[in-house]
Amino acid sequence: MEKILVIEDDENLRNTIKEILELHKYDVSTADNGLIGVAKALQFKPNIIICDVMMPEMNGFETLRNIRSITDIANTPFIFLTAKTEKKDFREGMNSGADDFLNKPFNTIELLKVIKIRIKKSNKAKEKYSIEILKLKNEVGDLQNSIDSLSYNNSHVLRAPLLKIIGLINYMIDESVEKSKIDYKVFKMLKESCIELNDATIEVEKLLNKK
Repeated sequence: MEKILVIEDDENLRNTIKEILELHKYDVSTADNGLIGVAKALQFKPNIIICDVMMPEMNGFETLRNIRSITDIANTPFIFLTAKTEKKDFREGMNSGADDFLNKPFNTIELLKVIKIRIKKSNKAKEKYSIEILKLKNEVGDLQNSIDSLSYNNSHVLRAPLLKIIGLINYMIDESVEKSKIDYKVFKMLKESCIELNDATIEVEKLLNKK
């Protein structure tokens, strides 16, 4: 069951949205301001967040900035729900990292449609990420097999640092899975360095074996 967090200071509207979403088989949690909303997002780990803009304690823009700064929930799809219709508010919301923007009074069909689209897009991104992680692990595994195939006696001095680099890459991959974020530039540099060192090691081994 997909989980939705609704952050809205108007109790009647908050309860109305909750009832609508629960009728459509969503697991819903609510908060009446941004401070509570951020805390609940960390605890509830929603698939999507629907948030009002004008709220006490912490407004919607501040709430979004806090969500995006916390690794565990940074990539959660975020929809603003607000009575403010001026273009500058829309721009501020999107520039803050919002995924969509709906006006009050909201249209139930439109709200459900946006939620479905955003969750589907998020799930596709997660699936693509998982495939990329698996591909990266396979590439690192192939490289490690290549290093392991080198003669231990002749190439130990060069193999040892290579295997340390491989260990570092595997650690970074595991960290990336937790953070749902890959620093592709760093991985590329590390992998290219391993390949260069591996090639150099093979050449050294060839020279040693000629003796």
